[in-house]
Amino acid sequence: MDAEPVTAQGLNMTCFELSKQLEELEWSVPDAKPLARRLLRIVGRIVIDAGDPGADPETWANTESMALQWLREALRPQGYDVVPLPGGGRPPVEDPSETWS
Repeated sequence: MDAEPVTAQGLNMTCFELSKQLEELEWSVPDAKPLARRLLRIVGRIVIDAGDPGADPETWANTESMALQWLREALRPQGYDVVPLPGGGRPPVEDPSETWS
């Protein structure tokens, strides 16, 4: 039996399904569930935006920024933040609330 080829859409849907199944687990650490859910959301977004040969590379900057913002959102309740390494030449992660009008 031949396996179906892996696609970006399929992997994105797998991340979505896994995130729903997280609700069924009995978590020994309550903070772990929202962290896992957000990490799956990040992976799904990256895969759908960049994991297909036909994906537009011009969208990567937006996808990367969104992923870093979501990662920050996932880590802040744990007391962490996402910042560029000193001397790495990368800009700080934008806070979406700073650009809202």
